Parts: sequence; C-alpha cells; structure tokens
Amino acid sequence: MKKKENKKWVKLGLLINQERKNKNLKLREFAAQVGVTHVAISHIEKGRVEAKKDTLIKIAKALNYDKDTLLAKASKLDDVVEDMLSEKSEMAAVLFRSAAGLTDDQLKKITKQIKKMSDGNN
Repeated sequence: MKKKENKKWVKLGLLINQERKNKNLKLREFAAQVGVTHVAISHIEKGRVEAKKDTLIKIAKALNYDKDTLLAKASKLDDVVEDMLSEKSEMAAVLFRSAAGLTDDQLKKITKQIKKMSDGNN
C-alpha cells in the first residue's frame, strides 16, 4: 500500500466513522444497511482497505451523505461523471483547470448557476 493512498483512506475512514457515530449507528447495524460485514466497515473506517465504488455509494446512502462528495474524497467518480468526463473530456479539462484558482465562494456561485442551467434542460 502506498503511503499517500493510505493517508487518503485513513482520512476517508475517519469521516465515515464520524458520520456513522453522528447518526448513532452501531457498527453491525451500519454494516447491515450497507450490505457488508462489520469487519469490512471496521477496515474501511480504519483506513486499512480501499473501499470499492459501489460500497462507497451504499455507505453514502446509509449515512444520507452526498455520494459525489464521498466518492470525490476517495478519488473516485460516479459513473455519470465518468461518462461526462470521457464524452466531453476537452471541455471538462478546461472547466476544471479554470476553476482551480477560484475561491470557494466563486465555486459555489458557478455551481449554483450550472445547476440552474442543468435543471432548465430537464
């Protein structure tokens, strides 16, 4: 296991553990909701293993936590986002590079505007 990956997994595991405890969920109860063993959840929370994308999505659902945020913290992407990046890779790259230097407030404004535009197309 690479050191950088291990740090990322530990940080993610701590977040999951904290969110689970904030929801007053016992380890075994939470594991049952996610559909994995309590040992698997324990290993994820301690950063010993890298959780699979589908497991992270189930964890997010059980915690009522935004799945895209949780996946991003694990350096993973939802299938819809992966497809968009693949199909519109040039525009996506420009968007991300351009957004890299923006403040949080500016990113929130742009995100709100994009959501508004997207909702108008549905």
